[in-house]
Amino acid sequence: MGSTPMLPEILMMNTQITSFSFGRHALLWQGDCRQILPRCEGFDALLTDPPYGCSYKSSHNTRKANANNPWTRYVRDENFAPIEGDDVPFDPTPLLDVAGDRPIILWGANYYSDRLPANGAWLIWDKREGSRPNHQADCEMAWSNLPGVPRLFSHLWIGLCRRGEENLSCGGRKLHPNQKPVALMDWMLDQAGVQPGQTVLDPYMGSASLGVACVRRGIRYVGIEIDPTHFETARLRIDDEVDKIERLGLQPVRPAWEVQSDLFRAVKA
Repeated sequence: MGSTPMLPEILMMNTQITSFSFGRHALLWQGDCRQILPRCEGFDALLTDPPYGCSYKSSHNTRKANANNPWTRYVRDENFAPIEGDDVPFDPTPLLDVAGDRPIILWGANYYSDRLPANGAWLIWDKREGSRPNHQADCEMAWSNLPGVPRLFSHLWIGLCRRGEENLSCGGRKLHPNQKPVALMDWMLDQAGVQPGQTVLDPYMGSASLGVACVRRGIRYVGIEIDPTHFETARLRIDDEVDKIERLGLQPVRPAWEVQSDLFRAVKA
């Protein structure tokens, strides 16, 4: 990988806020994003999954779990403490103000759409892939300020049944109550048009699925997380991805649409 400008510096005076830098790859802040956002600049897109204001409780039915059930260890490990800030209505105004006219995508916006500008380019994550509905959500929705029409991404995610690298057979585990798959975050980067060498700001980092997708693509990532437990999870995930890239000399992953375009050109030739 060639030389890349360092991430924009964010100067903080609050001693309760700490940071961890991964050089040209990522910069993580542990603290309240409402204190950090006014000092954020130099980013190219704001993409995040904030608390929805719905008081979500992670509650797998552990009463029925028992030692003879092979799923018990997974069910118990996937109960989480409440998300900080999720017990009050979410106000997206600070995010809209700091983003300005840059691309912005906000997950869970169906819970606070009355506080957002009208726009038709919603992103929809289909979690069912054709399976029958149950008590869990069929999809999740993200508001954006992007031009165009609504877009759909299908990726199975129903309880312990998850496609991709988060699948149990791949050693994947759920790390956050509102965790999104890395594949979805990768698709979102395409929708926002973020290019290698640019910087993404994620004020509600969670377990940093978006950060993993950014590091793999050669996109600089600035993540902020108030919860120290989730921050440590995110730090370890980003550390693992950066280690793979630098130790193995991996090149940034090319977007799927770019690979498909090359295939079409090859067929025409």
